[in-house]
Amino acid sequence: MAHRTQSDTATKLIQLSKVSKDSPKYKFGSLASLLNEEYLRTCYAELPRKKALGIDGVSVEEYGESLEANLSGLVERMKSMSYRPQAVRKKEIPKERGGTRTLGIPSTEDKIVQKGISSILTAVFDPSFIDSSYGFREKMGCHDALKQVLQEITLKRVNYIIDADIKSFFDNVNHDWLVQFLEHRIKDKKFIRLIIRFLKAGIMDEGSFRASDKGTPQGGIISPILANIYLHYVLDIWFEKGLKKELQGYASIVRYADDFIILVERESDCTLILEALRLRLAKFKLELSETKTSVVKFGRNTDTSDERKHPGTFDFLGLRITVAKPKQANSRYADGQASPASALAFAKVSVFLKEHKNTYTLQELWESISQMVRGHYHYYGVIKNSKSLWNYKDRSKENSL
Repeated sequence: MAHRTQSDTATKLIQLSKVSKDSPKYKFGSLASLLNEEYLRTCYAELPRKKALGIDGVSVEEYGESLEANLSGLVERMKSMSYRPQAVRKKEIPKERGGTRTLGIPSTEDKIVQKGISSILTAVFDPSFIDSSYGFREKMGCHDALKQVLQEITLKRVNYIIDADIKSFFDNVNHDWLVQFLEHRIKDKKFIRLIIRFLKAGIMDEGSFRASDKGTPQGGIISPILANIYLHYVLDIWFEKGLKKELQGYASIVRYADDFIILVERESDCTLILEALRLRLAKFKLELSETKTSVVKFGRNTDTSDERKHPGTFDFLGLRITVAKPKQANSRYADGQASPASALAFAKVSVFLKEHKNTYTLQELWESISQMVRGHYHYYGVIKNSKSLWNYKDRSKENSL
């Protein structure tokens, strides 16, 4: 029975996705009814174990000890609209370059519901997302975004890069605008009301409750799809269907969640784009981080032989992109090559050993270091980065000695 129900759920989501793709203006109803016991059981099974706990302190395993009774009660509360998500537990994690990033950790029960809502929203909205939006989409990851960037630098009329950064995006998503965007494709008010309750659930910070009147806390399962929906309307289709028509030369955008760059042919268009972008973001209660936003001269026609005109570099998704020198002395042809953006990657092994050499066994140290190295190679093992990987291997050996 369970297998049949899982298949039924998967079939319904596939059908939603097909209707969304075939009928871009269709508005979906009866979505809340999909959050039934069978579907939520599947969502529970997909939750990762041994993750940080929400404010209720209930783990995934503990919730599963009375799974059927818990899910039955959960569905009844959702049907009667008496279900209210708990506040997320605030957790600060260090950034590689200093500072911290705030995560919001939901309770296990709320994770189950968020998982269900996220899959439904993905089926409804993902078919309409533009091809150069890569973040948190099936079979569209960081490496795909980087591949497009390198291809465009190599093959298109790209002479400038707008390296843009939205200031504290996840903290500043406007709830009213987000609801309006959801209503473009969803007419089920009960389903939207449920999403609003998650947005308004609040944050628990060391015993103190803080209301959330804006933003979608990073860490919540529902946040990535909500971010994609918000920026789809605020940024992607505005750029592709509107702003491009006002430009004199070639331009394209590549986005991964809230991290994006714009590849531009003409310098005059860079100025126009940045001015328009500031106004566009302000309309939706967002702003550029001026200290992290820049225009970099960069492209296949960049002169790398003259040090006085040497181009800048830019970082994208953890990689630093530089202009490769031409293979022939008389050629002006250049393309992009990648390397890790942060030198801190080399020091991780050494830092780990210093912190754990007296508490871990030799076998545990070996397994942990091997996992770190494999992770580094898996992520940074992209085209035109072999030199950097060999360098990482050599320096990791030095740090391990």
